Amino acid sequence: MAAVESQILTVILWLIIIKFSQITVYPYLKPALGSISYGLAYPVGILLLTIGSWYLGLAGLPVQLVLLMFAVLGGFAFYKKQYELADLKCMVRWDIVFLAAFALLLTVRWFSPGIIPSGERFMDAAFLGSIMLDPTVTPADPWFAGESLSIYYYLGHWMMGVLGILAMGSNTVVFNLMIPTVFALAAVSAYAIGVLLLKRHQWFPILVLIIPNAALIWHAFTGKGVIDAWWASTRVIGEGATINEYPLFSFLWGDPHAHLLACFNQLVFICLLAVMITRWQDLKGWGKYLLIILLSLSLGTMPAMNSWDVLIYAAVYLVTACLVWWRIDRHQVRKLPPFLLVPILSLLSYAPFLYQMLTAGESSVQGFYLVTTTSPVIEFLGVYLFFFVIFGIYGYSVLKKYPWVIALPILFWLSGYASLGLAVFLIILLLGKKSWRPEIIFGVVGLSILVFLEIFYLRDFMGDTYYRMNTVFKFGFCAWFFLGISSLLILGNWFKNLFASVDTKKIWAAGCAGVICLAVIFAVGGINLGYPGGTLDGAAWLSVSHPADYEGIGFLQKTADPSSVVVEAAGTSYTYGSRVSAVTGLSTIIGWTGHEVGWRSGIGDISARIADVRAIYEDPARTVELMQKYDASYLFVGETEQEMYTIDLPPEDLVNVFSAEGVDIYRIR
Repeated sequence: MAAVESQILTVILWLIIIKFSQITVYPYLKPALGSISYGLAYPVGILLLTIGSWYLGLAGLPVQLVLLMFAVLGGFAFYKKQYELADLKCMVRWDIVFLAAFALLLTVRWFSPGIIPSGERFMDAAFLGSIMLDPTVTPADPWFAGESLSIYYYLGHWMMGVLGILAMGSNTVVFNLMIPTVFALAAVSAYAIGVLLLKRHQWFPILVLIIPNAALIWHAFTGKGVIDAWWASTRVIGEGATINEYPLFSFLWGDPHAHLLACFNQLVFICLLAVMITRWQDLKGWGKYLLIILLSLSLGTMPAMNSWDVLIYAAVYLVTACLVWWRIDRHQVRKLPPFLLVPILSLLSYAPFLYQMLTAGESSVQGFYLVTTTSPVIEFLGVYLFFFVIFGIYGYSVLKKYPWVIALPILFWLSGYASLGLAVFLIILLLGKKSWRPEIIFGVVGLSILVFLEIFYLRDFMGDTYYRMNTVFKFGFCAWFFLGISSLLILGNWFKNLFASVDTKKIWAAGCAGVICLAVIFAVGGINLGYPGGTLDGAAWLSVSHPADYEGIGFLQKTADPSSVVVEAAGTSYTYGSRVSAVTGLSTIIGWTGHEVGWRSGIGDISARIADVRAIYEDPARTVELMQKYDASYLFVGETEQEMYTIDLPPEDLVNVFSAEGVDIYRIR
């Protein structure tokens, strides 16, 4: 549907907008962030673009006006002579990191671009399309016509949708720019951590995004097929009863789901915490309050982008702030107010969103409960072995000094909590270093999350067998970043003298070669589910697999009003159902039913909608009446509808506006 020239233009405009937001914000970050201000301006600029456009949408104003905010910031900085050519030339390395990371994942998406019914891609595409069609707050729920997305944390999709609108791209192309952008923002944020905390090999923290877990290596070497090995590496603990995704898998799998879209912000927050730990005493006046504002923006974004994250990072902030206040500010009460501002400002930043979500209806989360089946230690190691080995070697000196500590994991193992005991053991080794270096703090935080996961879980709608699934998945994803950053900082310090005599330009050249090698590896040994590639248009695969649907969907994209409702077959989750709403973003009466049941527990009559859709297709006496009930403009009849229903429509009340072999689209006369 999108020509090659249009795809290229979209990518170019997309990058220009990101660069525009970055370069205009950069001068203002210097008082707090110093040498990393240029790099961290990439994600901070996007966070500002997101919150600015969101409030424009809330006010009913065009989201394009957000560019005026950046134009004013850039103009004022230029007027104040905040841009110096010599400084900007020195900052090119940050641009290289961002662009290289973006190009790497863009290559992956080019090979596997399809908006396919595998994973959550249909859902994520539907959200993106809905927002791009009508960027108002709260966006329409494309799978529950007439209702909004107040039941979900949609801000990551909003962020990308607004970028797509500004870049004037089609939603099916923008879909394949989401993951490369998040990967690039995450890479530059991780690199900022390295620049802040390492003297050499400052790129080490970026590896947190591309290192596999031990389970993947095991499955790859024991004969599993490529796809099976990747999938099995994320279903390790509990033999499939939990999800153990890690960044490399998530980026290659290709679902731009909430936890992945938000992951760059996790690294931003970790970087800001590192600034607070290492530079708080050196920040003067405005610098401290600027850091507080940035922490508040990052933390405040989390509930709206991936609500699970804030439960971890709010607690981590409170612990870190207490440590900094106690150790650096000597627990003086008069120096406490700046720290207290972060919880207040973060709650205020997206207060209307929080209000809408909290008042939308009954939550599917019922509270914290005790775990009844702990993680087998072998499976536990299958996920976290790399980090544990690093921590074990790093803390060996502590073990030599206090050998009795080895009794702890043995006691836990004898009591049936071997994985819990191993995490506690490693925490003691790190704390035994008696240092408050960021890598130790982050390591302890990551291990503490694992301890928590072995004791508690959040009860939701997943049932008895999969009761830990979401808790281990979402919190474990957070733990990966803390454990990974900590381990890689430790490695960076160990190897600081490695290649010390090698010219910096040669190291950068080797890095570029490494990116090219990774692109080849990901293309050959990555996750390709067999759908055609060679494009950035996520809908192109339909022209081969479902050509009639492809033509019908193309007709709707060209002619349908953004507010139109289209009737299509009620979709069962993770099937080809709801493909029209997924690809177009147009609302349908009921989309993937399993998803809507989970989101709308107690607040939506899903079964009634399913019955109404069936009646529209099978009861000609009620077709028009029910279409009008949901304000539906189009009735889509394709192979999926013909398989699910006994089609019986009132020809005297409908007009055929599109017809192809296997697909007819009707409107009410």
